[in-house]
Amino acid sequence: MVTLMNLNEYLEYFKNMQNKEFRWTSTNTEDGNLQMGYPIYDQTILTFIREFKTSDDFDKQYKKTLKAQKIRIKMNQKIVDQVLAIDTIDILKAMLTLIVTSEEVDEGSWARALQEGFLYQVTRALLAKQNEG
Repeated sequence: MVTLMNLNEYLEYFKNMQNKEFRWTSTNTEDGNLQMGYPIYDQTILTFIREFKTSDDFDKQYKKTLKAQKIRIKMNQKIVDQVLAIDTIDILKAMLTLIVTSEEVDEGSWARALQEGFLYQVTRALLAKQNEG
C-alpha cells in the first residue's frame, strides 16, 4: 500500500517555526549546576515525524541516496543548499529522512531544522517537484 504524506499540511507550520525559540527541559545537578535536557516539541512536529517515518516518502537508504550525489550526511545550510541545487524528488526525500532521523543521534536537531528553515526549504522544494509531475 502506498502511503504518501500530505506535506502541504505542514508547510505553513514549518514556515512559521523559523526563528522560533524552543523551551528545553533542564535539571539541577547535585553541585547546583543547571544541566540542559532536550527541547520540548509540540504535537505538530511529533505527528509529522511519526507520519513521515511510516510513509513511502521515507527513504530507508537515505545515506546511500545522498552519498551517491556526494552529499555529506550532515544537516546544515550548505548541505541543504546542495540538495536544493540538485532538486530531484529522491534527493529531497533523502534529505527529509536525514532530518527526521537526526534527533536520534543529535538531540535538538529537529528544533534546529525548524528554526533554521531546513524543514521548510526542503518540504517546499519537494512539493514543487511533485506538483511538476
